[in-house]
Amino acid sequence: MKVYEAIAEAIHKEGADMIFGVMGNANMYLIAELCGKYGFKFIQAKHEQSATSMADGYARVSGKIGIATVTQGPGFTNSITSLVAARAHRTPLLMLAGHAPLSDPYNMQGLVDQNTIAWQATQAAAVLNHPKAVDYVLGEAFRHLRAKEGPFVLNLPQDIQAADMLSPHWTYRPAYKAPEPQPPGFEDLEAAVQLIETASRPVIVCGLGARAAHAENEVLALAKYLGAPVAVTLPAKGMCSDYPLYLGVSGGLGTGLANEILSHADLVIAIGASLNPWTTQNRAVLQDKKLIQIDRRNNAFGFYTPVDVGLEGDAKVAVLALLQRLNNDWGAPHEPAGDTVKRIQKFSFARPEFEDGESLDPRRAVWYVEDKLPKKDRIIVIDGGHAGLVAQQILTSPNADSWGNGWDFGSIGQGLSIAIGVCFARPGKRITHVTADAAFMMNVADFYTAVSFRLPLTVIVLNDQAVGQEKHDLIRKHIDPHLADAPQPDFDRLAEGFGCQGFRITNPKELDRIDAAFAVEEGPVVVDIRINGKFELPLSQEIAERFAKGG
Repeated sequence: MKVYEAIAEAIHKEGADMIFGVMGNANMYLIAELCGKYGFKFIQAKHEQSATSMADGYARVSGKIGIATVTQGPGFTNSITSLVAARAHRTPLLMLAGHAPLSDPYNMQGLVDQNTIAWQATQAAAVLNHPKAVDYVLGEAFRHLRAKEGPFVLNLPQDIQAADMLSPHWTYRPAYKAPEPQPPGFEDLEAAVQLIETASRPVIVCGLGARAAHAENEVLALAKYLGAPVAVTLPAKGMCSDYPLYLGVSGGLGTGLANEILSHADLVIAIGASLNPWTTQNRAVLQDKKLIQIDRRNNAFGFYTPVDVGLEGDAKVAVLALLQRLNNDWGAPHEPAGDTVKRIQKFSFARPEFEDGESLDPRRAVWYVEDKLPKKDRIIVIDGGHAGLVAQQILTSPNADSWGNGWDFGSIGQGLSIAIGVCFARPGKRITHVTADAAFMMNVADFYTAVSFRLPLTVIVLNDQAVGQEKHDLIRKHIDPHLADAPQPDFDRLAEGFGCQGFRITNPKELDRIDAAFAVEEGPVVVDIRINGKFELPLSQEIAERFAKGG
C-alpha cells in the first residue's frame, strides 16, 4: 500500500464522499484513488481560492468535514485567503495540500516554506515527512476537525505520498478521541444564577458558537424560561427567528431593534458570541449591564469586553446545565418585561424613500428580492462590500443554517464559491447569492463550475461599476472618487456566454425581471441590477471610520 492510498482510506472511513480542488501533479494520484476506489465526487474548480471556499461552504451546512485539495507551491499559496476565512468561521475543513518532494530541495515549487505559511493562515498544520508518521498526522488532523477548531492543512510531499507504507497490513484506525463536551463548573453556574435572579430585563445574544453547537432548542428553552428576548450576531442570523421576542442581528448590520432592546437591558447572556465591536456598537449596548458569557474557548472571556461570569463549555451543554440549575430554584417560567414587549411590538423597520437617480437605489432592489423570495424555504449567501451591507441589513433568514456570508475575513469575492459549496450540501435546493460587481468578478471563472454542474444558483449582482465602499470613502476624504471606478461587462450577456440565463435591470420599471429570474427552475441564473452608486448606507461611514482607527 502506498502512502497516498492510506490517506485516501482514512478520509473515506471518516465519512467524506466529496472533494473540491484543482488537480496538479502533487495531488492527482490521491484524487484518483478517492474517486476511483471510494466513489468520491470530485468538484474540479477553476482556481484554488474558489475550491477552498467551496469546501468551506459545503462544510458549513452539510454537517460533514469539507475536503479541499490543491497542488504544491502556487496551488497552495492561491488558497490562503479562503483558508483564513475558514479559520475565522471555525469551519471543519481539511486541506490536502501537495508539497514539493523532500528529496528535491531545489524544486522550483518549493521556494516557500509551505508549512509555515499554513500555520500562519490556520494555526493548524502538519507535514507528512515519513510513512511512519501517517497515523500521527491523521490523528492530529481529525482530532482538530472533530473538535470544530477550524481548518487543518495536511502538507503531503510527493515523494512521501509515493512511498510504501511500512506495514503491508496497515488499515486506518482513528488515532484520536472524539471530544465530549463538559458542563461548566459548579461555582460558575451558581454565580450565573445569582446574576439572573437579580435581573428584571435579561437579553440573550447568540453567536457562531451557538450555531455550531446546534443549540437552538436549548437557547429557546432558556429564553422562554427567563422571558428574555433573543438577539443574534451576523453568523447566527435566523437562529430562533420564530420566537416572538426575536430581535434579529445586534449592531449596525441589524435593523436597530436589537440595539434598542439591549440598551434597556440590565443583564446580557452571550451564548457563543465574542461580543466584538461590530456586534455591540463599540460596547455601547453593554454599558452599565451585567454580563454572562458562555463559550467553549477559554481565551474568549474578556477578549473584547469584561465579563461578570464566564461559563466555559459547549453552548448546548452549558445552556442545558444553566437551565437545569435554574429549574431547581425558580419554579415557573418568568414573563417578559412589559416595557420590553411594548418596544418590540412598536418597532418598525420602515422602508425609506428610495434614491434611484438614473438607475435603482440598492435598497429598492434588495427589498424587492426580500418580498419575492419564499419566507421559509430560502437559502441566502451574501458577499461583502457596500452592496453586501445593504443586503445583510434587509434580507431575513428563517434559520441559521439557511444563512451564509463571505465576510468572515473582511474580504470580498468569497461568497460565490461558498454559495456553490452550499449548493452541493443542499442538493435540489435553490441558493440565492447576493453580491456586487467587483466581488463577482474576482472569482467569476468559477461561475462556470456552477454552470457545468447545472447547480440551482441564482446570483443577484448589485452593480455600480465601482468598488463602492472605497468610492464613498474617497468622496468623504475629498480624493478623486473615479480612482475607485471599475468598469465591468454586462453580466446578463456574460451569463448567456457561459451557457445559462441572464437578466438585466436598469430602472424600477424593470424589477419584474427578477420574477422571471426566480421562475427559472434548472441551472444557474444571473441578475445584473444597475444600482445608484451615489447612495451611501449610513453604516458605511461607521465602518470606514472604524477601519481607519484600526477597530
